[in-house]
Amino acid sequence: MKKTADKIREYVENVVNMLSAALFLLLFVIGLYAILDIHAVNISAKMDEEMQNMAPDDAQTVDIAQLKKVNPEIIAWIHIDNTKINYPVVQAKNNTKYLTRNYRGEYATAGSIFLDYRNNSFNDDFSLVYGHRMDGLDMFGGISLFEEKDYFDQHPAGKLYTEEGIYDLEISDFSVIDINRASIYDHDGNRNGQNDKVISEVRLFSKQNRDIEMDKNSKIIVLSTCDKDSRHYRNVILAKMTKRD
Repeated sequence: MKKTADKIREYVENVVNMLSAALFLLLFVIGLYAILDIHAVNISAKMDEEMQNMAPDDAQTVDIAQLKKVNPEIIAWIHIDNTKINYPVVQAKNNTKYLTRNYRGEYATAGSIFLDYRNNSFNDDFSLVYGHRMDGLDMFGGISLFEEKDYFDQHPAGKLYTEEGIYDLEISDFSVIDINRASIYDHDGNRNGQNDKVISEVRLFSKQNRDIEMDKNSKIIVLSTCDKDSRHYRNVILAKMTKRD
């Protein structure tokens, strides 16, 4: 009887050990997959060497015509000075295509920086540009840094390179916007001549601000990305656009 009980106990212990080993292996595989998936997402946010060579610096501008050979839907390049926000801007016939496609139009989890499809390129008074918030500060991940006053104060400007010319960007506000209370994403009503509404709304939610003169006739741009804490909020930068002569 005792031998039978010992055999049963040994059998149960073996089963428990095998189940424990299987569970450990499963958790290991899941963890490895998660790490590889995060790595793949981060890699998808990086530009390849060809595109990096087209990026602007202090000594050069951007050849939009050359960029269009890579993808005809590339319409501009945006660079916020001294940040990782330094990317081509694409525009499609909807706002979903480039959520999961890179600047070449290839599948990429990190997506692209893209202009709202309802904009007439950057010819409207108000332009709305989207990008994913990446943990490594790629794409529009760096927008969240503007919530800190020191960072906001140290990064006041940027540039937008378009087919029509170069625009200097003066950053006036960083805001965390409740999309349930915001109308700036209802873009059809805010394109031209009504920028006072956009400016007022962004400043209603403003966390950081500098005194830059703007009114409904100013040319402005809003950069928008998801908030790290809530899907109902967006982190946005508001900037004034001034075309160079």
